[in-house]
Amino acid sequence: MSDDPEPRDPVPDATDPAPEPSVPVETPAPPRRGFRARVVDPFVALVRRWTPRPKTVGGALALIFGTLVVGAAVTLGGIEVVHYSESVPFCTLCHTMEPQDKSYHSSPHAGVATCGDCHVTPTVAGFVKAKLEGTRELKNLVFNTYPIPIPPIEHAKMPKSDDTCTNCHQVSSLGGDLGPNRLVLRTTYADDEYNTRKDLAVVLRPANAGSPDALGVHWHIETPLEYTTSDPREQTIDSIVYTDPKTGRERTFIAVGKIRDSNNAALDVQRMRENDHVITMSCISCHNRVGHDIVSADNAVDDALALGKLDPTLPFLKKKAVDLLDGPWTSTEVDLAQIAELPNYYAAEYPLVADKKAEQIQKSTDELTAMYQELVTAHMETGPGTYPNNLGHQAGTGCFRCHDGAHYEVVDKVVTKTTIPSTCDTCHTFPQLTGPEAPPEAQEISAIMEPVPLGQRPADHNEGLFAFDHAKLTTSLDGVGTSCGTCHKPSYCVDCHDSGAINVHHDEMLYSHAASMRLANGPKACAVCHQPNYCAQCHKGDARLGPSNSRLDASTAEVGR
Repeated sequence: MSDDPEPRDPVPDATDPAPEPSVPVETPAPPRRGFRARVVDPFVALVRRWTPRPKTVGGALALIFGTLVVGAAVTLGGIEVVHYSESVPFCTLCHTMEPQDKSYHSSPHAGVATCGDCHVTPTVAGFVKAKLEGTRELKNLVFNTYPIPIPPIEHAKMPKSDDTCTNCHQVSSLGGDLGPNRLVLRTTYADDEYNTRKDLAVVLRPANAGSPDALGVHWHIETPLEYTTSDPREQTIDSIVYTDPKTGRERTFIAVGKIRDSNNAALDVQRMRENDHVITMSCISCHNRVGHDIVSADNAVDDALALGKLDPTLPFLKKKAVDLLDGPWTSTEVDLAQIAELPNYYAAEYPLVADKKAEQIQKSTDELTAMYQELVTAHMETGPGTYPNNLGHQAGTGCFRCHDGAHYEVVDKVVTKTTIPSTCDTCHTFPQLTGPEAPPEAQEISAIMEPVPLGQRPADHNEGLFAFDHAKLTTSLDGVGTSCGTCHKPSYCVDCHDSGAINVHHDEMLYSHAASMRLANGPKACAVCHQPNYCAQCHKGDARLGPSNSRLDASTAEVGR
């Protein structure tokens, strides 16, 4: 082992210079990754490069002002882009929207509401949802995978009526006694050789008709009501659940075709509510085509005949016009060529008519051409009848989806015989049918009618005047021995026969009601069914009948003249 001492550091001399302090070496930060590195950082660097720093106060103010101007321009431009993206011109840019564009411009909403007013919920979430849905439709258009015809929007995908319809239409003004009764006068033509004309008058009851116990049409949206359906177009209603406003009791109805066990139908209702679409009834449950209705060919031709655009004196014109408009449609060129053959049809079948009425025939041909171009879009296979209209029950099933007499009430799980009301006067008065060219049986109501055997439906049960002709089929109010008693209970007859209204002649009432009103009991009899505002639809003065549901022993009512 060595005895040498360990070496020591030399003692610094006072004259030696002080050692330099050590400088820490900076370690470069790891490169950034992701969206910020790819987009944000290069953008910030670009802005710094091309945006000089102001060297004066004026320059700083100019930079701030310029930034505000650009920001305002971008904001306002964005708002305008949003508005334009919900406008009719934007939504109808694609050729697939041609049918919707044409039907919109002939609808009550034309020029009043835009596409976004009805199809987009007025919230940020609603806007984003609509744009995402529009992106999907754009993809289908680009890749040519869109369906033909374009299917209607499902109820569940539409905004709630409270967010759209009620922005213009107040439900409170439609229900109760505030909602007006609506007098509907419609002229129809038969598809026979003479285009036989019939005038139909009926009063719809959208309100409560002046009676606290009555229910108007808009009761359906004033009362919480849910229904189930397995059909995306809602043409079949399987079950209905609602709370009775009179009793507060929840009532359930089920379609007869959906009943598996009549003694425990509650399970059937539960099954449908779990597996099918459960929809709360709203405005568009009935007004499903209000913005894009393509009227039926039958109604369109009737209107054109009534307005003189089509000549009703041309034989079989109603039938020929409906056949040409109803399809099937081949192409616009082929279909219009068929319409152009109308003069040749009359030249071959009715040469005298073709010779004397050549001008009227050509005018009718031109009008049919215009009607075709408005109603039919051949390349989209769209025209009258393509989309069911749930308003009423003429153009589609409509009201009869529920009011068909085949939806039975379920009480304590058991199916009863009680059905949803489906008589003619549930929603409107009995139709009054007449006209200058009405058939003889409509002009002479006292014609002899043979009794109908029990169980057989009378041939003219659907005729408007049957409500007044049926007395020839039975001799008593109970209907025993006739087909009336098969469907109607005696109480059904008593409702009218005890009122005294049957003493007033309803045939041709539209043209002769003044004479009936001059009868001793005329005003009081009319007041059984009609409210004062019914008269006011036509009479612009004081038109008072009498108390609602009054009987013949009521005090004499005053009639304004």
